[in-house]
Amino acid sequence: MVAFGLGFWIGRLFPDSANIGEALVVDTITSRVNRPHVLLNNVTFEIDGGTTQIDHILVADTGIFVIETKHYTGWIFGNPNESQWTQVHFQKKFRFQNPIRQNYGHVKAVQSLFTLPEDNFIPLVVFAGNAEFKTDVGPTVLKLTDLARNLNSERPVIFDEKKMAYIVGRIEMKRLRRSIETDEYHFNFVQRRIQGRVIARV
Repeated sequence: MVAFGLGFWIGRLFPDSANIGEALVVDTITSRVNRPHVLLNNVTFEIDGGTTQIDHILVADTGIFVIETKHYTGWIFGNPNESQWTQVHFQKKFRFQNPIRQNYGHVKAVQSLFTLPEDNFIPLVVFAGNAEFKTDVGPTVLKLTDLARNLNSERPVIFDEKKMAYIVGRIEMKRLRRSIETDEYHFNFVQRRIQGRVIARV
């Protein structure tokens, strides 16, 4: 229960203030999600000789939600099977990695910590800006305005308080300590992956 409470307060007190999209997601979850939950933010794990950084892990009684946040404006074009999506803003086009694929690596990293069924892990991508989807981006991609309704929706209860405390404690034990050095190490790892012409799993 100590880990349960610790995770709750860490999630509330230390959102990533440098990223307004992530801060908006934190505010939405902490103020509007009415299910039992613990929110962990900016979680970094060591994997494959490098790191992976996850915006949010929400441990709820209905599952472990792995959430990737994008704070974009303009039009968004893409589908779940494409490697890259396109943002159109003021008639300029910008390509970015398919966030569903990006979040898939995050989900696998969290899954590796447990021996739980795959359907206990729920991936979500949340667009926190005023972007407009111009294609079918799939059911796991949401606007911020839809996030609370999705998280509060009826799902089977699979974790009791004791199990939730164990999950939070396990994540806290395996995550890297939050620091400028951790963020810099992760940034440099991603840069090396990109320079090596390998799509980074971040």
